[in-house]
Amino acid sequence: MTDNRLALLKVKPKYLCQESGRVVVRVWVNREGVTIKAEAGIRGTTESASCLLQEAKVAALQTKWTPYFNAPELQIGQITYNFYRN
Repeated sequence: MTDNRLALLKVKPKYLCQESGRVVVRVWVNREGVTIKAEAGIRGTTESASCLLQEAKVAALQTKWTPYFNAPELQIGQITYNFYRN
């Protein structure tokens, strides 16, 4: 996003899979800071397991950002989630 918004509420994805790796999610955020759309598995993703992609998308959609009322109606950014087994 052009103004480098800060996440006010960043939800940690559930880790219900055996796979590990990085999932990058493209997010569309409105002026109020609400994530209204998310697309998991974009460039930079290292693991395409559907379980990880789904959990990353769910978490991204719950993420809230600082409001920016002078921004365009929609801004596009990304969130990177790293899934690793301990």
